Amino acid sequence: MSVDRIGFKIVESIKRGDDASALDYLYNQPLKKIRKYILSNNGTREDANDIFQDTVIVLFNQIKKEKYNVDLDLDGFLFVVARNLWVDKVRKEKKRSVKDFSQEYDYTDHSNQLKDLITKERSTALNQVFSQLDERCQKLLHYSIYDKLSMREISVKMGYSNENVAKSNHYRCKKSLAAIVKDNPNLISLLRD
Repeated sequence: MSVDRIGFKIVESIKRGDDASALDYLYNQPLKKIRKYILSNNGTREDANDIFQDTVIVLFNQIKKEKYNVDLDLDGFLFVVARNLWVDKVRKEKKRSVKDFSQEYDYTDHSNQLKDLITKERSTALNQVFSQLDERCQKLLHYSIYDKLSMREISVKMGYSNENVAKSNHYRCKKSLAAIVKDNPNLISLLRD
C-alpha cells in the first residue's frame, strides 16, 4: 500500500470517527520521524511527545473542519506542522529566558506584589479550567503535566489496557481542555505570559 493510500485511509478513518485506527498508525509511523527531528534539535522525548500531540490535534481539527487537502502527503503534512510548532516553542522559550533574565534584577516590592497577584490569578484560572473537565481527564492531565509521567506509567495508574489507550485518552482530554480555553477569551489572555 502506498503512503498516499495510507494517508487517504487515515483521513477517511478520522472523518468516520474511527480515531483509534488512525491514532494507531500515527503513533507507529509519523511519531518516530517527528521524535527523531526534535531530539536532533535539542529537544527531549517529552518535548517530542507534546509537539506530536499538538500536531495530531491540528490534523484532526483540519479534517473535521474539512480544511485538510487529501492530496497532501499525510506524513509530510504532519512533519511540517510539528517542525513549525517546535520552532515556535523554541522561539518563545528564548524570548521567555531573555525576559526572565531582565526581570531577575527588578526586586522592587511593587513588582513582586504584581507577580504574586498574576500568579494567583493564573492559578485560579487553571483550576477553573480543570474543574470543567471530567474527573478522569483531570487526573490524566495532572499525571502528564504536573507529575511528568510517561504514557506507560499513566496507563498503569489509570488502569488502561495499554499505552495507546492512555495516548488516545490524553489526546481527547487535551482537546477538551483546548476547547474550554478557546471558548473563554479572558482565560486565553490571562494564561499567556
